[in-house]
Amino acid sequence: MNCNKRNVSFLGAFIAGASSGGCSTILFQPFEVVKTRLQENAAVSTVHRKGMLQIFSHIVQKEGPKTLWSGLVPSLWRCVPGVALYFTSLEVIKSIILPKAKNTLDPLQALAAGASARCIAGVVLMPFTVIKTRFESGQYRYRTVTEAFSSIYRLEGGRGLMTGLGATLARDIPFSAVYYAVYTQLKQYHPSGPTMGKSFSCGLAAGIIASVVTHPADVIKTSMQLFPSRYQHRTREAILSIYRRLGVRGFFSGLVPRLVRRTLVSALSWTVYDRVMQSFQMA
Repeated sequence: MNCNKRNVSFLGAFIAGASSGGCSTILFQPFEVVKTRLQENAAVSTVHRKGMLQIFSHIVQKEGPKTLWSGLVPSLWRCVPGVALYFTSLEVIKSIILPKAKNTLDPLQALAAGASARCIAGVVLMPFTVIKTRFESGQYRYRTVTEAFSSIYRLEGGRGLMTGLGATLARDIPFSAVYYAVYTQLKQYHPSGPTMGKSFSCGLAAGIIASVVTHPADVIKTSMQLFPSRYQHRTREAILSIYRRLGVRGFFSGLVPRLVRRTLVSALSWTVYDRVMQSFQMA
């Protein structure tokens, strides 16, 4: 790949990531809010546990429909640059590890590329992940992202802004590795040509598999970010506490809304990514 072609590829990846990240965040934020509330409810109550529809109904009736988009601003701060950085990093990594004679990655290369790209994006944007989760819970009364950032830093230090980093990476790195590997392999074996329907259907299948596999880490991450003093920023304490209180089922709290959101977000993001890259003649 020559220099000009490579630069176009990186630009296409950035544009695809930013546009798909923004659209998917706005469309599917309610599922993220409901998922966070379900996990919060499971963390504070072992007796009266609410389901997804109950949480949704409660928010609409008691707090208003607007609350379903709480945390949208930090979500956009996290997802728009995050997805853009992920896709751009992915293109950079592919340009490094992919031999000139090949156009596609093998499964092991796809796993490594997806994991590495997600690791970069996850670490850089971790503070916004913490702020987003706290906005969604309704437990913290921050008015702006700036206020949340300064409050967390003042009360908890820099460590507070990175709360749950280990659990987040344990969720995001396997998710991206599994997703990208499954997605690329399904596209290779799909009988039809390069179409939006093909990208979306492969994205849905890959999203379901990756979401289920990584959900326990998502529960641990949310618990640590909502109740930092309870776990003292220790992943092991969070794992043991969830298991003692709720058993194995506790690690799958909020699975349905996350499954819906992550699957649709990922499918949409990769469909837009493929489309944009094709328009840049780099697909």
